[in-house]
Amino acid sequence: MSYGPSLKKTPKSHLTDNPKAPLLPKQGRGRSLGTTWIWRAFAPEFRLRLASLVGNRTLYSARRLLRKIQGRLDGSLPLFTSDSLKHYADVLLELFGQWEKPEPTGWPGRPCNPRRIPSADLRYAQIHKERQGGRVIKVTRSIIFGKRRTVETQAAQLQRADGSEGQINTAYIERDNLTLRQELRRLTRKTLGFSKNRRELQHALDFIDAHDNFVKPHGSLRLRAPLDGNRFWIPQTPAMAAGISDHIWTLEELLCYKV
Repeated sequence: MSYGPSLKKTPKSHLTDNPKAPLLPKQGRGRSLGTTWIWRAFAPEFRLRLASLVGNRTLYSARRLLRKIQGRLDGSLPLFTSDSLKHYADVLLELFGQWEKPEPTGWPGRPCNPRRIPSADLRYAQIHKERQGGRVIKVTRSIIFGKRRTVETQAAQLQRADGSEGQINTAYIERDNLTLRQELRRLTRKTLGFSKNRRELQHALDFIDAHDNFVKPHGSLRLRAPLDGNRFWIPQTPAMAAGISDHIWTLEELLCYKV
């Protein structure tokens, strides 16, 4: 598939998965060998896990993740934030950008090719952390797409636990990564339970994401109950906060749900 003259195709690599058979072993490498990355997307305002992906740290994996996110949006574009990996900007421009045809210059020669530009509602910021001795010594925030004032205003709406205004950061997904490591035995290093198969790890991630989104209430999403009742709080799951569900699912309901 071609994405236009100004976009580069995914570079070929012996570590890149085959989309038709992503887990077939290649020559010289088995399913369980090599470094594996877990790509995750998180909606902090709802504490909702949007997508998880097991893959390599390549442009192809970034494209797979953001295509998953694209299929789960309601048509509007949220504020995207990430670390300083360059692949995110390339894929966001590819999926949510628009073509612009340069104006004729009047000079002889071949006309300029159309180029991809970000749409007006695309907002994306990157966070780059510099570490020294295992500690973060400097944090740089860069606005890649969108106006700085609009991006900072939208980021400020995500209040912190102490009630202060939020800012552009990756703290929410980093905290959720810690929660995931505490819940999923397959991510505990140097143990017998450590995952050794990409396919099984992907299945485990999909299940635990669905469980935490629909079955497990989140403490920060609870609502204050009416004064005439016997309880003080009404529990809510991330799916309820996002308007996807109207009740807390049971485990049986989740396991028996037909896609």
